[in-house]
Amino acid sequence: MNGRSYKRIGALLFVLLLAVVVGCQSIGGFNLNDMLIKQLDVKQQEQSQSFDWEIEFNDELLSKEDPEIAAVLENFKKVSLNITHAKTDDEGKQWMTGVLHLSKGDIPFTFSADSKAIRLDVDGAKRPFVLDLSEFGTTFGMGLFGENSQQQLKESVRQLVKNVASYFVKGLPNPPVIAVERVSTPVNGISMNLTKVHAEINGEQLGDLIPVYLDNLIKDKEGFRSLVSGILQWVVELPPEIKDLFGGIGQFEEDFDFEATVDDVVNELFPLLKKAQKELTDSRDDEEWKEAFDKGITATADLFVDDSLQLRKSLVDIQVAPAIFSDEESPVRKIKIRSASEMWNVNGKVDVPAVKVPINALTQKHLTDMEAFQFVRLFEEDSVIYGLLKNDFKIDDQSFELSDEWGIPFFIDSDNVAYVPIRSTMEEFGVHLNVPEAKGQIRFYDQATEQSFVFQLGSLKATVNGQAIKLKHKIVTDGPFAYVSADDLFGLLGAKYKITHKEDGESVMEVTRDL
Repeated sequence: MNGRSYKRIGALLFVLLLAVVVGCQSIGGFNLNDMLIKQLDVKQQEQSQSFDWEIEFNDELLSKEDPEIAAVLENFKKVSLNITHAKTDDEGKQWMTGVLHLSKGDIPFTFSADSKAIRLDVDGAKRPFVLDLSEFGTTFGMGLFGENSQQQLKESVRQLVKNVASYFVKGLPNPPVIAVERVSTPVNGISMNLTKVHAEINGEQLGDLIPVYLDNLIKDKEGFRSLVSGILQWVVELPPEIKDLFGGIGQFEEDFDFEATVDDVVNELFPLLKKAQKELTDSRDDEEWKEAFDKGITATADLFVDDSLQLRKSLVDIQVAPAIFSDEESPVRKIKIRSASEMWNVNGKVDVPAVKVPINALTQKHLTDMEAFQFVRLFEEDSVIYGLLKNDFKIDDQSFELSDEWGIPFFIDSDNVAYVPIRSTMEEFGVHLNVPEAKGQIRFYDQATEQSFVFQLGSLKATVNGQAIKLKHKIVTDGPFAYVSADDLFGLLGAKYKITHKEDGESVMEVTRDL
């Protein structure tokens, strides 16, 4: 799967969002249905887009929370993503640059994708992040075909999605407030004469429209049959090598009864719409329905369309403030979301370069076994993202539990000294011990504190970064396991521990390390 595939999924979701807000019935001679479906014809374009997110918290409830949690939430009261420039070409290659705005500061980034790789460059990162898509080619089946076959399949899928969307969009009712007018407005700095579609709806009204929508779908059984027939015909015409990916789809031989199969599918699936309609009718008086479709949830949209029915500009405002948010136990009072976008060079000539993968790129292989503290250190210490990860989210902090009953247990001796198993404890810190180079020695390196250790079994002697030290307690053994006192080990590693004795007799040691 490549950027083009992601684009097609995104286009479908975008059309469905527009459909929910706008509906599809013709207004003043302007065919909204055609406008919605037309967006699936976009193969390449340039655009800018912004998303703003604002949360109004329940301050009284927030004041009772852990101060660290409250501080993290405070950082995300207002968040905005500004994609200053994005490009998609007819091969599906994508490129975009933008800035994530947070209360702590701005995080610029650049994203690019093609059929072979996805690359993300983040301000403050010492190396770019790259996802090698060739490793997923066989999984998605795309790696089995040449580029021409892939292109043909994508175009075929695009047409299928367009046909499917046509049926479901066609039955959508219009929202209670909708208007169409001609306006002159700038797009990418150039004034254009466009058709403006303005729509408004709230949650309660949306809930009222859903049964109407299902009614419209049920009334159009012939449209449903055409939909099933189109999908089945698409499957029948798939190349043999693609059918093989789905087990051969052996039932679609040349002599199978196409019309009978369509009738069987329709008779099987169409009643599900009627069942959904009945369940919907039965649930509309439920309290859960009223909470989900609350008039405190509102959406307004201004969509600007050119004479070829291509979307060139959009403004969408959503406010989520249902009655349930007024409850004293609700952590949130209101959520505001605003999106604005401009599209230009639609289906024109768009030049998007292939993804460049530098030698020092961080791939999924590098990140798979990486400890959290190692990930944090991929960023410059004076960068915004480093501060967020380390100081706000504290993702590099470590914690785990040891038991005196399960796993390789810790124990407390007669002098009330707690001992922990060296190897398994260090593995909890993400450290794998080296094979001893000399009998009676345990060696390891703790990357988090940049310290190398050598412990002598049965001795107080040890070295840290080559410097001799004396432990408080000897290293002891119990069968094949070597133990060190918790005070010695955690003191050297900068960790803390606490032992809790449970009523059932088990003792649990909680270990934490703030890096």
